[in-house]
Amino acid sequence: MEVNFAPKKITEKLKELKKNCVTILGSEPVVSNHIKKDIRAFAYLNNIEYQSINFDAPINEIKLSFDNGSLFSNTTLFNISIPAGRVLEDKKKFIIEVIEENPKDFFIVHFQKSTKELLKSKWLQELSKKSLQLSAKEPDSYQIEKAIKARASFHNLELDNESISLLSNLSLGNLLAAENEIIKLSLVGLGSDIDIRKLITHMSNGSKFDSFKLLDYCIKGQLNKTAQALSYFEEEGVEPLMLNGLFSWLFTAISKLKFSSDGPVTNSKLIELRIFGTTQELVRSSLNKLSANQIEASLVKIKEIDLICKGIHTGDPWLEINRFAFGISRLFNKKIA
Repeated sequence: MEVNFAPKKITEKLKELKKNCVTILGSEPVVSNHIKKDIRAFAYLNNIEYQSINFDAPINEIKLSFDNGSLFSNTTLFNISIPAGRVLEDKKKFIIEVIEENPKDFFIVHFQKSTKELLKSKWLQELSKKSLQLSAKEPDSYQIEKAIKARASFHNLELDNESISLLSNLSLGNLLAAENEIIKLSLVGLGSDIDIRKLITHMSNGSKFDSFKLLDYCIKGQLNKTAQALSYFEEEGVEPLMLNGLFSWLFTAISKLKFSSDGPVTNSKLIELRIFGTTQELVRSSLNKLSANQIEASLVKIKEIDLICKGIHTGDPWLEINRFAFGISRLFNKKIA
């Protein structure tokens, strides 16, 4: 199975392989949507009709969906999305047959969950012989930087290694959050070559209440501005995972410096931890005002919010990020008072 976070020329590969089906394994939204958009663009340019199949429907209804001929096109692209769970044998058999019997049509078979049982199944092995298989799984910690680099290249950006690493840290392994930032970078006219200073400048000057200002309000104990910024972000639909990623980036640096025995905090040490500009003062202030226990507790909470944002733990991401950010702001406000 091909693992590619920005696959190109998918339909050309199908022609080379003399196949008419693409199988997608996994539900990571950036990659799965990329694959479908690529194939649908080909269909649009070639006057191929598009039809989405309701796979939860009874088998007779599914068959009728394939029997409805088009008045405008002799060829159809069928998009079949298969949710997690047991698939009935009659549906398995029909999907194989309809792909075999309609070589002029194109098929997308999207398995939302790529389980071990599915990967071992004879059905998937048979389907694999007739299709190009592409992975759409969430990248793991070893793949996220490769994924970010591939997505940046797709959007005609060249990110240096430090920028890729920072985006990886801020997104906490979530490719959708990183993709949103990459798209913004591609639209703001910074040029195609992005280094870490350009990236941070963009991210710290992007809006009325940008995420870096939220850090500034929290560490300076500005309660009203912290509340206003959080409300603004929620209204604008900013991903809580991205905000939590910023806190993770900041507190990871604070933790490393707090528990280090390498002497005073110098600019070079801060730069090594990818802390630049005014954020350096936020780190220094935190080191002076936060105890070791408070820093450790913050990192534990950040990890908990990360798991909630990713759906691994139960909870409301916005409620938790609000509690944490406002709690940090209140803590610094008391120390200032």
